[in-house]
Amino acid sequence: MMLHSTTSLFLGAMLLGSTAAFAPQNHHHHRPTSTRTTTTTTIAQPQPAQVAASVSYASSALGMATVPDIFPLSKATLKPIGANPDGNGVVTPTYDISQVSPGILHLGMGNFHRSHLAAYVEDVMNDPALFEANKQWGIVGSGIRSNHKRDELAAQDYLQTLVERDGSSSKATVLASMIDFIQLEQMPDYLQNNADIKIVSITATEGGYFILDDGTFNLQDAAIQHDVQNPANPQTIFGKIVQGLAARQESGLTPFTVLSCDNIPHNGQVTKSVLLGLASTGAWGDDLAAWIDDNVSCPNSMVDRITPGTTDAMRQYCETEFGITDVSPVFCEPFRQWIVQDDFCQGRPEFEKLDPALQANIAFVDDVAPYELMKIRILNGGHAALCYPSALLGVEFVHNSMEHPVISQFLDTLERTELIPTVPAIPDGTDLPSYWDIIAERFANPTIDDTIARNCYDGASRQPKFIVPPAKDALEMGGKIDGLALVSAMWCRYCQGTTESGDPVPSTDPQWDRLTELAQRAKEEPTVWLTELNDVYGDAVGNSPVFAEAFTKALNKINKDGVEAAMLAYIGNKKQTPPLPL
Repeated sequence: MMLHSTTSLFLGAMLLGSTAAFAPQNHHHHRPTSTRTTTTTTIAQPQPAQVAASVSYASSALGMATVPDIFPLSKATLKPIGANPDGNGVVTPTYDISQVSPGILHLGMGNFHRSHLAAYVEDVMNDPALFEANKQWGIVGSGIRSNHKRDELAAQDYLQTLVERDGSSSKATVLASMIDFIQLEQMPDYLQNNADIKIVSITATEGGYFILDDGTFNLQDAAIQHDVQNPANPQTIFGKIVQGLAARQESGLTPFTVLSCDNIPHNGQVTKSVLLGLASTGAWGDDLAAWIDDNVSCPNSMVDRITPGTTDAMRQYCETEFGITDVSPVFCEPFRQWIVQDDFCQGRPEFEKLDPALQANIAFVDDVAPYELMKIRILNGGHAALCYPSALLGVEFVHNSMEHPVISQFLDTLERTELIPTVPAIPDGTDLPSYWDIIAERFANPTIDDTIARNCYDGASRQPKFIVPPAKDALEMGGKIDGLALVSAMWCRYCQGTTESGDPVPSTDPQWDRLTELAQRAKEEPTVWLTELNDVYGDAVGNSPVFAEAFTKALNKINKDGVEAAMLAYIGNKKQTPPLPL
């Protein structure tokens, strides 16, 4: 198997400690104090349209840390931002931004793109040994639903502040990998007139691919039908990509790679199916589908980095900690990972040459599927397992769950004895228990504020993706399913509508009425939860006597003694039962 990696995949460096890469010092505790003074710093030879006088705040003689001078983010302020003595060492571009030319068009300028692909491209360009060979991979952005991001970013020369935080470190980097922004309606013409664009990347979110529940392309969707009937003026991003590919084919130009960066399994295959589904209608030419099938690459990839939306508190933090006024800073965890199928029809940046010290966790492989399953079972399965006991016990955030002595121990036991044993060996030899250790540390990051409510939402869709499949595999392998049955029982108890303290559960789930009715019936007849939710559990789990027995025992224990007692009983039993061998 072809494998290129800056870290022999991700464990080589990450297992030394996932926060260590960005934690040489605690940036909250290394600022000098000062006497009660006020100073104002201006930039030498400022450009009035871009640079205003920076602001410095008075520091208390009682010991308040010095607030750094504050600069509005722009190319003209990069030097003072990087040299700011109280700015906590902001990393700024070391390369000549004016030499960067466009090679990637990215659709969907949300925070995840900027914390992931844009950060990886920045790392390549900021390496003096790599810049000359990669300066043609600058990013041109485009919004999917609106162009408001263009106005925000253009005002600061498309520069963006990336802040990586965990419980012990905080690091800011100014990204300059994005060099322009076009409106979505300009995209087809832009792709025809700019043959140097060799990758079109996408973050459209999981729901933006027009895929039916069975995984097939929904050609009958109203937006897709509009594109088919109006091929010269498509509305969807996929219609516009197909229009751009048709223009390149007609002009005799080379195609481009279409790279999905969304968190969906087999995202490259899904993307290719959408493009071929549209092109096969003949709306853009009878032979376009065959040309796309033969010439356009759509690599599968697994992406991972927790990246919340920007808040006013983040903007304020960016100013007070790093001295940067940024209208849309991006905050994320230090950890990142990208496993990519190495299939790029017109080349790609030399990510595999990144310095291992950057903890890039990027690898190019032939088959992404084993890594996708690893993440779905261990990370997504972990979220799906901890959310309902946390909600029932009044826990608000995921990191609070990891601080809870019973929830955290329950999750750790479940991962090691039931979830991990259902994950096949990873081709590069990744140690799965150690991977879980990293995930647990990420869950415990107190700066992300990932809510329990978010993870509880739409359980009827999440459980069949993250909990039922490992239960099915464990049953087939003759493994243990007591903990997975307990997770289902805690979901059922949650759907009874109240927490253990008597507070009402928010009734925002898309199937809430159905679920609450079944949960109430399950108080007297537990197995109706399994048999009536056939769309969730299927026949293999829903009609399994082994799973039904474990579920019934767990739900009765919860209803009698509470969710915490049920988890403690499970933990106690597992201490005496060895896990299924890997």
